[in-house]
Amino acid sequence: MDIIIDQKVKLIEWLCGEESILQHVHSQKLITLNEYMKVKSIQDPSAKITELLDFILRKGDSVCVAFLELLKKDEVNESRPELREWIITINTSALAEKKGNSNTSQTGHAKIADNQEFLRKNRGKLIDKVKNVDRILDDLNLGDEMAANVRAERTDQAKMRKLLDYINSKRAAKLLVDALNEHAADVMEDLPTA
Repeated sequence: MDIIIDQKVKLIEWLCGEESILQHVHSQKLITLNEYMKVKSIQDPSAKITELLDFILRKGDSVCVAFLELLKKDEVNESRPELREWIITINTSALAEKKGNSNTSQTGHAKIADNQEFLRKNRGKLIDKVKNVDRILDDLNLGDEMAANVRAERTDQAKMRKLLDYINSKRAAKLLVDALNEHAADVMEDLPTA
């Protein structure tokens, strides 16, 4: 999302040394346990915040808006007056509407009108063709137990089948389609959108 990219240097400066931000982001399920552990293990505070912001940016507009909404909370920005002054000027509601927090996604150049229906219709092809399920799983906000169950499967086909079984909401379907567009673009281009 452009607003985070435009203010990335300032955000790093404002959030650097703010240990609780990682806890807040993880508790809101904006990052996975694996991403949390990776960021937590980084010693340099500046590099830690940079990695955290990069994870958030890769997850798409809905997670970016949720992150900005998180920054508006008093317990998150109370010790950072400059952050507080900036974040109150950001209209996250308008950003969510502008970016279309709808149940639609782009695949190639075509628009998917209903992500859940798209996943249902293309289930067999997705199970057969998607190979990098672990990377896709990292982009989703699945609970730790669900993620572990998917990773425990032996083959990519079994992992994808299990992952699709867990997708039971419009938001989850949108996140999965977005992750598929990023990590399995070649497969997505070959699938019919209607």
